[in-house]
Amino acid sequence: MTSVSLEFLQDLIKEEHPDVTLQDFEGAPGSKRGDNYTSMVYRISLKGTRKHIDTDGKELIEAWQGSIIYKCLPESIICRQTFKSDELFCNEVAFYNKIWPALASFQSKWEKVTHPFNSIPTCYLARNDLVVLKDLKELGFVMPDRRQGLSIEQCYFVLKHISHFHALSLAMKYFDPEGFYELLNVHDGISEVFFLTENIEYYKSYYTEAIRNAVTMVEEELHDTPDKDKYLEPFKRFCSEDTFFQTMVDRVTPREPLAVICHGDCWTNNLLFKYVNGDIAEMYIVDFQLARYASPASDLAFLIYLCMDRDQRKEHLDGLLSYYTDELYARLTEMSDGNIMDKETLTDMLQEEFKKSSHFGLGSALDMYPILTCDSNEAPNLYQERESEVVSPSDIMPVLTSNAKCRKKMTDLIIELVDGGLL
Repeated sequence: MTSVSLEFLQDLIKEEHPDVTLQDFEGAPGSKRGDNYTSMVYRISLKGTRKHIDTDGKELIEAWQGSIIYKCLPESIICRQTFKSDELFCNEVAFYNKIWPALASFQSKWEKVTHPFNSIPTCYLARNDLVVLKDLKELGFVMPDRRQGLSIEQCYFVLKHISHFHALSLAMKYFDPEGFYELLNVHDGISEVFFLTENIEYYKSYYTEAIRNAVTMVEEELHDTPDKDKYLEPFKRFCSEDTFFQTMVDRVTPREPLAVICHGDCWTNNLLFKYVNGDIAEMYIVDFQLARYASPASDLAFLIYLCMDRDQRKEHLDGLLSYYTDELYARLTEMSDGNIMDKETLTDMLQEEFKKSSHFGLGSALDMYPILTCDSNEAPNLYQERESEVVSPSDIMPVLTSNAKCRKKMTDLIIELVDGGLL
């Protein structure tokens, strides 16, 4: 944050607060260790004065305070290279500077959209090393506990908003294909960062360790189970060094006609909720560094397989998928009078896409379950001092943990997918 000055901050907020004069600011980490991996997040508290005109027309000056969220690249070279932070920043810059303005502009053309999707935080600045956002905590929004996952109420709320976000891609692609595909321009659009064939060797040691950790956890959890091989053998085949990464590459490869601009990282720490009288009133989706053009089911699999437990999925999965489909179709109808796709076809295609995306959910779980369940001191410290500029692939390691919660989550998912004929 060495480049932050009062003048810089004053310029950032001048449009939203033209009557405020800043006098002081203070920065502090905006997330706990273990809650963020691809960037450092600071909350900058602002203090100043605001001109105020009273009812008699007299100009008064009163104290003012506010805050903003300041995201920048990690100091840790290992973290930056492990999670490809530089490339991810380019994705988020493209999202705030190009993708979201285009989707929002397209949405505004449809009078039938009575409740437009607007669950994206105000972005004051986005450039290749820095993103500055409105501080939603100041407005009463809170982030769920990553170790607790999401409640069913939260899942339904997220799916409603994600479906509306996905609908914008499908509608714009139908009515303005040239404008839509320009958003995927390799020079200033979004692009896949992790799951590319050329990254297979780069991440080989990373996923070798993640897989070893996951297999060990499942073996321990099923140690006294008579039919443990029924679950372990297909899991080990899925984890084969020769095919695993290519499977993930295949699962994020866009398949038409349903491919959309996905959030890409739809888990607890990127979802903020505001409650009124104990009920969810509003939500925001943050962190678009992993935005990708892919199947909408990749977002669904990430949310459902990572943020819910097995019992929740067993009871509510069908209802959640039906709700998502209903909301997606309803929004498409508002923007096209039902011309894009009939509901039966949409339902069948989404069901098939979700089945295929179960492997993407499992592959993501190898990496994410330890992140979701680890203690803070087991997570990388993004705020540590810079290491040597020379980093070898063997330095790139996943979060490794084998706590009871993680072992159970991983084993439950394997059992669920094998019993469901998906693995």
